[in-house]
Amino acid sequence: MDYAIKKLPKSEVEIKITVPDEKIQIFYKKAAEEISRDYQIKGFRPGNVPPHILEQYVDKKLITAHAHQLAIQNTYADIAIKEKIQVVSRPKIKVESETPLTFTATVAILPEVEIKDHKSIKVKLEYVKVKPDEIEEVLNDMKKYGTTYTDVDRAAKKRDRVEIDFEGFDEHGAAVPNTKSTNHPVIIGDNTLVPGFEDELVGMKKDEKKEFDIKFPKNYAKESFREKKLHFKVEMKRIEEPHAPEIDEALIEKMTGKKQPLAEFREEISKNIKSRKEEEAKTKQENEYLEAVLKKMKVELPESLIEEESASILEDMKDDIEKKGHEFAKFLEQAKTTEEELLKKYRGEAERRIKIRLALQFLLKEEKIEVTDQDLSDELEKIKSFYPADQHAKIQKDFESGGMKNQLTNRLSLNKLFAKVLRNP
Repeated sequence: MDYAIKKLPKSEVEIKITVPDEKIQIFYKKAAEEISRDYQIKGFRPGNVPPHILEQYVDKKLITAHAHQLAIQNTYADIAIKEKIQVVSRPKIKVESETPLTFTATVAILPEVEIKDHKSIKVKLEYVKVKPDEIEEVLNDMKKYGTTYTDVDRAAKKRDRVEIDFEGFDEHGAAVPNTKSTNHPVIIGDNTLVPGFEDELVGMKKDEKKEFDIKFPKNYAKESFREKKLHFKVEMKRIEEPHAPEIDEALIEKMTGKKQPLAEFREEISKNIKSRKEEEAKTKQENEYLEAVLKKMKVELPESLIEEESASILEDMKDDIEKKGHEFAKFLEQAKTTEEELLKKYRGEAERRIKIRLALQFLLKEEKIEVTDQDLSDELEKIKSFYPADQHAKIQKDFESGGMKNQLTNRLSLNKLFAKVLRNP
């Protein structure tokens, strides 16, 4: 079998292959065997019909076409393995001639990555501190969860919980769709409604009706309402005043299940906030490091790899929309876009994702990062410690099946890499 390999720009290679006729005969016999599985021919079992017999029932051109398909698949794969070509996408096949079978396979290969002087990259870890008002915010949230409400016969004020009926109308007095609600619950001051709306509720009494205009902000979530002025009619149906509890040992035990003094609880809140902020600072440092690496990185990305990654991003988006119970076609219609336009839009993100993956592979190799069996075993035991004992066997099975093992290996590899290149204290 003759073949020639030619390097192309943007990390692609072209393999031109000529398959000799004697090898085609082998694939012809295999094609006949596969096609005959779908035929009942007297005197022969399906899949065991000789080619010359099958030709009496099936057009020879069909058998030849299937033989060529098998030849292309197998010879291309054999050469890629033999020449250690690191293929990263499906090949584009072009048949040059059928006798002898000659074709070219153009395929994207693993790009060569160059990151000069990456060891000089220094990114400072942000120092974190817990502020007193952050602790108070957590305590105030606890008060909110523990707050009870009672009906009152007075004008509504901020922090009251009210129920209202309302509807919006345009400048012609016509009701606007999706602006009507009955017995709608609102805590005045939580700003869950359009800005300015809740301010109009202050001072209203039960059963009182009121009309007012509201102009929606230009950054309002629903595009069709942005900067639109509507006239609202509102009726106050109920007013309740809040009774916030005191933060004491009893409330702490009720909310957390643990009995502890307030001072000790404050200290625990502080530790939790600090731990979260430290994790956020660490993630920020890692991201800034990767950004610095990308600036030093030189690589030619294959077009097919970018296309496949863009399609993957679009597919994830489709799944997410459909899981939420929406039709993707309707989403495209409402967003006034097409799949082709979205693919173009996601191209930059696709390139970025590919570059990050390639950069990480490069760094893992350069820094000689390895994950040992002991590393994996220790991490697995740590994971098991968070679950009841009766679930440990399932976790072990998931690990041994391969998927979980790969995930842990990747995570530990990145942890080791960042620990080495960032050298955090």
